[in-house]
This record gives sequence, C-alpha cells and structure tokens, in this order.
Amino acid sequence: MKKTALALSIFLVMTGFSASYAATPSAKPKPMAGMDMSAPTPPPISGTAAMMGGTIFDAAMPDAIANISLKDQNGKSFTLASLRGKEIVLTDFFTSCDMICPMTTVNMRDIALAVNKAGDSSKVKVLEVTVDPGRDTVSRLKAYQALYGNSDWTLATGSAADITKFWSWFGVYTKKIPNEDGEGVDWQTGKKITYDIQHDDVVILLGPNSHYRWIDLGNPAVANPTELPATLKRFLSDQGRLNLLKPQQPDWTIGAVYGALQEVFGLPIGPKMKM
Repeated sequence: MKKTALALSIFLVMTGFSASYAATPSAKPKPMAGMDMSAPTPPPISGTAAMMGGTIFDAAMPDAIANISLKDQNGKSFTLASLRGKEIVLTDFFTSCDMICPMTTVNMRDIALAVNKAGDSSKVKVLEVTVDPGRDTVSRLKAYQALYGNSDWTLATGSAADITKFWSWFGVYTKKIPNEDGEGVDWQTGKKITYDIQHDDVVILLGPNSHYRWIDLGNPAVANPTELPATLKRFLSDQGRLNLLKPQQPDWTIGAVYGALQEVFGLPIGPKMKM
C-alpha cells in the first residue's frame, strides 16, 4: 500500500544525520500530518554512517515514550521500559499492508531466527509495532504472525493515541488515507479494504539503557522472495509484487541489521562483519 519515506528523510536532514539516503528539502517543512506534536519531540541528533548501512548515533529515550503501554500478539502488556537490559530491533508495520509490510515481517522473522541461533534471545528483542491500531487487534496480530510459521519475535499494538505518540518520537510519519488500491481485499476477512496508512519504513536499534542507537530507512529487501507466506503473496498489490522481487530504493536488509548489532553492541549475530 502507498507509503512515503519523504517525511523521515526531511527529519533526518533537520536533525543532522549524515546518512546518504537523506533528501535535502527545498523549503523549511511544516509540522507533519500524523505526528503528535504534544509528544516529546524527536531528539536533535547527528550520527555516523554504519559500515553495513544505516546511521549510528546515541539519543536517550524519554520516560514518556519508554513507558507507553503496548500489547503483544498474545495479549500481554509491556513497555519499552520493561525491556531495559535488552537490545531491541524495532520496526513499524501494519497487517493490512499489501505493498511493503509483509516483506518487513519476513526480515524481522529471519532476524529473530538468527538471534536464537546465536543463543542471544535473552539479550535481543525483535519487535514490530503497528501504525494501524484501529485494525491491528491482538487476535489479528496473532493470526498474521501464524502465517509466517514462527513466533520467535513480537508484534505489538496499543491505543490510537499511544501509537501516534510512540512513532512521533521516532520521527516516523503516519497518516490515514482512503484506500487507493481499487478492489484490494483483506487477506483475513475477504472484505474490501476501505483505508490505508501512509508511513515511513524504518528499522531501528535501541540499546539496553533505552537509548536510540541506529536507524536504517527504506523498503525491506528480502533475501529469498519465496519465504513470503503464500496467503500474503496473493494479497500483494501489483506494486507489492514488484517490491518483493526488486524493492524500490532506498532499501534495508537483514545484513545491515546484523552489521549494526555487531558494530554497535558487539553481538555475534548473523555472518561476521569485517571491521
């Protein structure tokens, strides 16, 4: 479904990122629709390019964000504060997306599998937080995860106000818009999809001290397109099928996440990166 990377690209430039994917705005941007301007503002950060992609920096997360209540696919409530002591791989998604998010979830599942293989599941949390709490109920998240044949990572939802506040602090643009994909129907209900969620596509690392440490931006590039669940592959729009085989640029890969976990936290997850 339709998404945008422009808003976060502008945010990255405004806050001093050196990442190559940041686009220079032609004029000073106005506050972005979908962002909760009453929430703690995204940190004024600058960073350095990571060896395998993305940008490394260090910004403390305010308690107002760390203490936002989330609920996982099993109905268990938690907060980012409750995960202190763990490194967190975090991304945004929603289960009604037919363009990009199914591939995001393939990557997150595969990252969780690599974390478990390395014996680091007690140290690393792999987490997807929805941008569509109106549809992404606990039962919906559980059914979506089941399509992937694994449950080693966490999907989460929350109240509409809390989810907006949560993603606003990370600088992630979100906006509810009418569905523009014509006759697209939902993979679970078979009913026509009435609205879409525009949002930036990001993958983020948080440190065990609740510091924001790394980000990469763009479409998820999956290592093996056949790994996408058949139900969701049938659900993809024409553009979604193109993104599966050849994602639009910029993109992010699980290799970039493994590289950041090694470079930032020294965790031997995934193929060893040459320093």
